[in-house]
Amino acid sequence: MAASHLVAHDALRRGPDERARMLRRIGIRRIVWDWREEHLGAFDAELDALRRHQVALSGMWTPLPMPAFEEPDYASRFGVVPMAIKTLITEAARRGYAPDLWTQIGFGQAGAQVPLSNQAHQAEVNRAADHLAGLARLARGHGMCVVLTNHGGWAGEPRTLVGVVQELARRGLGNVGIGFRLQHAHHLIADLDHHIKTMEEHLVAFMLSGADAGAELSGRVILPFGAGSRDRWVTHALLESGWRGQLVIHAVGQDDSEARLLDSLDGWEWSVDRFLRHPRPRPVPRILEPTWPPNAAWTGRAVAPTRAERTVRADAVLAAQATAAVSAATVATAADPAVPRAAAAQPAPASPDTHVPGPHVPTPYGQRAPERQPARTESTAAYFRAPNAAPPRPPATPPLPPAAPSPPPAVDLGPTRRQRRAEREEGERTAREATKAARNAQREAARGPERIGHRDVRIIAPDPYTGAIHALLLHLEDAGFTGAPRSFGWDDKGRHLVEFVPGTRADHPKAPEAVLDPARIGRFMSDMHDALESFEPPDYALWFDGLPPPGGDLIVHHDIAPSNIVVRADGTLVAIDWDAAGPGTRLWDLAYAAHAFTPLYQADADLAHASRRLRGLVDGYGLDDAHRKQLVPLLAMRSQRMYEYLDKMRATGVSPWTDLWDRGIGTVWKADAQWIRDHSDVWERALLS
Repeated sequence: MAASHLVAHDALRRGPDERARMLRRIGIRRIVWDWREEHLGAFDAELDALRRHQVALSGMWTPLPMPAFEEPDYASRFGVVPMAIKTLITEAARRGYAPDLWTQIGFGQAGAQVPLSNQAHQAEVNRAADHLAGLARLARGHGMCVVLTNHGGWAGEPRTLVGVVQELARRGLGNVGIGFRLQHAHHLIADLDHHIKTMEEHLVAFMLSGADAGAELSGRVILPFGAGSRDRWVTHALLESGWRGQLVIHAVGQDDSEARLLDSLDGWEWSVDRFLRHPRPRPVPRILEPTWPPNAAWTGRAVAPTRAERTVRADAVLAAQATAAVSAATVATAADPAVPRAAAAQPAPASPDTHVPGPHVPTPYGQRAPERQPARTESTAAYFRAPNAAPPRPPATPPLPPAAPSPPPAVDLGPTRRQRRAEREEGERTAREATKAARNAQREAARGPERIGHRDVRIIAPDPYTGAIHALLLHLEDAGFTGAPRSFGWDDKGRHLVEFVPGTRADHPKAPEAVLDPARIGRFMSDMHDALESFEPPDYALWFDGLPPPGGDLIVHHDIAPSNIVVRADGTLVAIDWDAAGPGTRLWDLAYAAHAFTPLYQADADLAHASRRLRGLVDGYGLDDAHRKQLVPLLAMRSQRMYEYLDKMRATGVSPWTDLWDRGIGTVWKADAQWIRDHSDVWERALLS
C-alpha cells in the first residue's frame, strides 16, 4: 500500500519530516510524491526525510499533458519533457532512487466518451505515444518506469491506456504500465471487472477511492475508500480478478491527510473482511464530511484543525453525541407516557455536521440500498456465485415506479440512438478536420523558407540536445573554423535555427571530383578536430549515444560522409548535420570517414584501390605510426556498431529504421564489418609501409 496526494492537499501543511513521520506512524511505508511549484525547492529535504524514516519513494508525479493541434504552443510542448520534471528525475537518480513516474496525457471531461472511429483512435494513440516517448526514454536511462494514469476524457479510457502502452512497447519502450485511478472513472465502475481484465496485462497500480452510485450526479465524487456505496463491489472485482500490483490510497481534500489516509485504510480492511465473509460494522470515519469538493449544505469547519484538536478523534465525538441522544430519548419517554413506543425508538435526524454514511445511502434515483444480508458460512466463491445472493452492485437501471393517478415525473433516459450516432459522427468529423489542419500546417511549413526577424530569435535552449549543438557550433565559429554552419538560436516555436549553406553536396553527380580526394578530407577533419579540442561542453548538455565509442576525450561529428559534406562556390568544405555529435575520439571519427570515402565496401572488393585511398586519408590527417596501428581494428568495429544500432532501432518498428532494415542496409553493414576484419593485414600494410 502506498499513499499519494498528501503533499499539496494537506490542510496542516506538514513539512517533509512531519510527513514522513506521519506515514511511519500509521504504517504506510511507500509514497507517491505529488508536488506543486512551491514544493520543488524542498525536494532534497523530502528525500532526506523519507530515507531517515525508512519510507520508500515508490512514485513521483510527472504530468505531461498532450497539447491539442490548435494550441499556439503546440510545437514547443509536444513531446518535450519540462525542465522541472527532468531536474526531479535527475536528482532522484543521483540520490539512488528509481521511483515510478506517474503521468497523464489528458485532463478530459468526466463520464462516458463519444467513441472515435478505429482509424481516428489509432491516429491519436500514435500521437500520444510520440508525445510520451521522450519521458519513457528518459526514465529508462535512469532505470525507472512510467505509470500512465487516467484523468477523464478519451485519454482516460482503458482502451486508450492499453493502446498507448502497447504502441510504446512496439517501439522498444517496455518500461510503461498503467496506474488506474478510481476517482476519475466513476462511469466505468459498473463494469470494473471487465475493465480490469482489459488492462490486466499492463496494470501495475490501482488507486483506491470511495465510489457512490450516481456520484457524478450527487457530487460525492472523491471519498475515502469505504465511505462509498459501491466500495464492496470494487473490492470484489479486484480480489476476484486475481490481479497483483501496487495499491495506492489518496488524501485529496483540504483537511488532515492523516485522517483521510486512516479512513481509507480502515475502509479497505472492512471491505476485505466483508469479502471474506467476516462481517463487522462499517468503520466510523474521522473526516465528518468525506466528500471533496464539499457539498453545498456542508456547514462544518472550513479551516484546518489545530494540533490540540487533532488529538480528539471524531469517532469518540460521534459516540458521545449518539449516547446523549439515546439518553435524552429515554428520559423523554419515561416522563411522558403518552408518547408511543414506536415513535420514541426512532433516532433523531442527523445534522449535516455529524452525518456518517451508512449502508443505506440513497441512490440518485431516490431508492434505498438493500438491507444487509445475514452472515453466511459457505465459502467465498460459493457466496459470490450463488444465484440467490444479493447482487454486489446496484442494478444498471432502476425499477419502474408503481402506477399512480398523477403522471410520473419526467425521467431522463439519456440520448437516443440517433443522437448518439450524430454525436459520434460529429466527433469523427472534428478529428478529421484537426488532422487535416495539422497536415496543412506541415505543408505550409515545408513550402519555402520562412523569414524570421532578429527580435524573434531566442537564445535560451528549450531542450539539452539542441542546446548542446548550439554551444558546439558557437564554439567552432569563435575558434575561426569555417567548416561548420553557424547557429543562431531558436524561434518562438522552439525550432533550432541553423545556417543554410549554399553549395553542392559531395555525393551529388555534379560535385567536383576534388571534393572526394581522401587527402583533402583528412586535412579538413584534422582542422576540425583541432578546433574541437578546446570545446568545453555546458553542464546541461546531452549528446547522441547510439554508437558507443571506445573512449570519449573529444566531442566529434560521428557522421562525416559525402552526404554530409557541402562544397561552397569558393571550393571550401563545410560539414553539416551535426545532430549525431557526441563524445568520441579522433580515431573513432576518422574510422567512419574511412568507410565512406575510401570506401571500405565489401560489395566493391577492390583492395588495391581501397588501400591507396585509405593511405591518402590518413596521410592528409597526419597520423603517426602508433596511431595508424591503433586505427586498424577500429575500422571494422565502427561498421559493426552501425549494424548493432540499426538492429536495435528496427525493433522499435519506427521509420526510417524499419525501412532501412527492410532494404538490407543492416546486412550490408554486417558484411562490411566482416570483410574489413578479414583484411586487417592489408590495411595495416597500406598504412605502415
